[in-house]
Amino acid sequence: MTASVVRIPRTGLRRWTALLAAAAVAAGLVSLSHPAPAAQATEATDSAVTVKWAGGNAPDLQRYQPDHAALTSDGAGAGGDAGSGHWNDFKDLEVTVSQTRGLRDQAVTVTAKGLAPTVRTTGQGVRNYLHVFQCWGPDPLADDFAQTCQWGGYSNKEVGGSIPPTIRNLFGDDSNSIIGRGGVPFRAVTGDVSAPEQIYPGGPGTSGFPTQGIQHFFTASTSNERPFVPVAADGTARTNFVVQSGAAQPYLGCGDRRSAAGERCWLVVVPRGSHSGALPDGPVCGRPLPDNSYGRQTTIQIGEPLSPDCSFWDNRVVVPLDFDDPYLSCPPGSAERGVVGSELVSDALSSWQPRLCAGADGAAFNLTTNTGNLARAQLLTGQTGMVAVSRPLTERTIGPTDPSLLAQADVRYAPLANTALVIGFVAESQQGTVYSDVRLTPRLIAKLLTQSYRGNVPYINASWNAANRVSESFAALRLDHLVDDEEWGALGNPPAPRGPGEGVDRGENAWVVVGPHGDDAIAQLWEYVLADADAVAFLRGEPDPWGNTVNRYYLPPDHDDAAGGGYDLLSAPPDAFPKIDQSLVPTAATAATDYRGMQIDSTSFHPYSASFQANAVRIANVDRRMTNRWDKDSLAGWTAEPPLLPLLTGRLLLGPVTASAAEHFGLHAAQLALPLEETTTAETVRTAREFVPYSDGTVAAAVAAATVDPDTGMAVPDAASLPPGAYPLATTLYAAVDLNSPRLDAPARADYALLLDYAAGQGNVRATARGGLPDGYVPLTETQTAAARQLAAALRGEGGDPDDDGGPNEGGGRPAPHEGAGGVDGPAGSGGPGARGAGLSESAAAELQQSQTSVSAADAVDAVPTAAVSSPAARAVGAAMLAAAAALVASPFLLRRRDAGG
Repeated sequence: MTASVVRIPRTGLRRWTALLAAAAVAAGLVSLSHPAPAAQATEATDSAVTVKWAGGNAPDLQRYQPDHAALTSDGAGAGGDAGSGHWNDFKDLEVTVSQTRGLRDQAVTVTAKGLAPTVRTTGQGVRNYLHVFQCWGPDPLADDFAQTCQWGGYSNKEVGGSIPPTIRNLFGDDSNSIIGRGGVPFRAVTGDVSAPEQIYPGGPGTSGFPTQGIQHFFTASTSNERPFVPVAADGTARTNFVVQSGAAQPYLGCGDRRSAAGERCWLVVVPRGSHSGALPDGPVCGRPLPDNSYGRQTTIQIGEPLSPDCSFWDNRVVVPLDFDDPYLSCPPGSAERGVVGSELVSDALSSWQPRLCAGADGAAFNLTTNTGNLARAQLLTGQTGMVAVSRPLTERTIGPTDPSLLAQADVRYAPLANTALVIGFVAESQQGTVYSDVRLTPRLIAKLLTQSYRGNVPYINASWNAANRVSESFAALRLDHLVDDEEWGALGNPPAPRGPGEGVDRGENAWVVVGPHGDDAIAQLWEYVLADADAVAFLRGEPDPWGNTVNRYYLPPDHDDAAGGGYDLLSAPPDAFPKIDQSLVPTAATAATDYRGMQIDSTSFHPYSASFQANAVRIANVDRRMTNRWDKDSLAGWTAEPPLLPLLTGRLLLGPVTASAAEHFGLHAAQLALPLEETTTAETVRTAREFVPYSDGTVAAAVAAATVDPDTGMAVPDAASLPPGAYPLATTLYAAVDLNSPRLDAPARADYALLLDYAAGQGNVRATARGGLPDGYVPLTETQTAAARQLAAALRGEGGDPDDDGGPNEGGGRPAPHEGAGGVDGPAGSGGPGARGAGLSESAAAELQQSQTSVSAADAVDAVPTAAVSSPAARAVGAAMLAAAAALVASPFLLRRRDAGG
């Protein structure tokens, strides 16, 4: 956070408009990208590996493991080891990694069994758990291998100031000796090495803080390390670990054939048991009971896992990780074509790109993500040749663009991909139980979207109820957190823990969103909320059945109790997630005397994620990134908590992500209630509703039921008329082109036709390897693929066009009415040929709707979530930019967010 905060105007709408304008300016300046990959064979995803700690593994795995059998070399004691005691701790340990080849930026599942259950003692440390992290070194048995490991981002020597309270509560006062590097430098694949420990200045009157410079390479929010993975009562531990390619973390360089790491990196698991890590002649590496002699049990596992002064590092388990090269380029001279639009199509385009640019006639397609209105405007103004959107071009969906341009355009549409937005989540108990079922109503989502819990508005963590340390909104709201909401409990969701036992963290900020830019899918989420009577009543200011009310800043402007001028959510759904609450903490007077004049507002308190994919990574890491802790020793002053560990209360984080990102990063998707026309009561809030899970079948059912827009022929979701079994946030992404655009010369038309043909053909086949349709997408139906091929033919000028007026598309074929295809001329008198892209008579619209609804959910098989499908990742250019770069939705093809198209 910067040293000051921008003051917020007293009108919510003006504030949000200004924020969006600033985002648009920033978007126009940012372009982090890398070349599109050439065709590449990918390893089969059946590459799970299991490594036994005690040995006996296959030779190609055993060669990388330390000789744990040496722990029995003294031959004494009932367990064969009277020395360290670690043989008895870990002799039954087995570690399984779900995928080890063909990796990109994605989650893999790490499972361990054969350990004693985790024992926690508040403030006094913990026993029996795992550290998990990633290393790049060429030889995992080399003396300097520990220097290549991404570990230490949680250490107070790296984040500055005191040890975060959540970490101290877990590991005790010796926390830094558990999560630090033990004096081991970090050596990047680039050759850069972290500096020796030095003192950086802190705030006025402080002595500063020590650092080894690790933050120049990674921080708690950009590292993928898992400092603490608990062991359940049955002796198993499980975590989704986000592996990082060289695109996401250039200092590891995994998969980058130009780096020393090359294809291979390593997943390293360091187990912690019940015995001291002290070497026979080494320093204290644990607090023993009853003394400090070698091999005694210990209440606190003092000692860093990388430290050569302790024995923990020698207990490591090493698993090879082989990555696809994220930087393979298309052949020299390949044409580059721009596509502007929704991030929801990015993973499909990323998968298809290797094949699209493989041949002599191939092309590299560069996706620039923008709001739907801006993308449509760019198509009309000739800034791009193709857009990917889920809403047609109308006067209401092109922003401030001159609507007369619609009359001059000949806009055609064709389906590219069926997919969905989901509410992804991680929910785990302190005992390691994973909760896979969460149900959400539109009203619960409305509460989260409107900052209607205390944990979602600014407050200072040090003292919640002290004067001047909570905001006006905090004081006005009734509930602290989502899991305290009676509606959450009434739906049968995981409870908050009440003392030791099961249940999820109370969450503080349990909700993270993307922004401040928008997307058609965000507008669809708001439409879903506004289609429900309970949610609308809540947004109007009516209390829910338990007395909870909306944050006053989100009340309608004409409401007597509206704060800051209110905000109109009811007349038209926004396409972004506005943070309208204008409260600040601490008060100006307190900030001036105690906090160097710095205050916290809603945006700095809960920062946005820069993309849906970045939001998915953040949820997978349970990285709430709350900035509400004051550290006088830190130059920043206000600091963010590191990603929440599963402490004494478990973990919970949820938010909107693409379906493909949820699949890639191992997130569960919440079941969503179908909207109701009538309000419910406390007794009927669950029984009156149908909750629909995300799956191929439920997405297909929603796509089949999508309402056809009579003006364009596009199939547009209608949240108010969803049939049973239809996933509410399913959508179809359409390619839209303007055949009258001078940008569409013959080569461009041929290249865009290639993309459409591929989407309707080989790219429509479900596959985990690059080239196919990734998980998170439902195959196009026959009518949809026919529509894509028809527009491809029209672009190439093949076939006749009975409605052609002799313009630029003379002789081009025009798609016939079909399911979601669009591309039919406007009615007579609509302002010219092709105005608004298409126009359907009532009879044609009825025929098209009949075709649309004839598609059955049985056409698709339910998805089986897998961590095997890769996800694009951002290309970082340095640790200082890594968080922002990883947040951008970059990919193995060029992808950027800016105000320019191809």
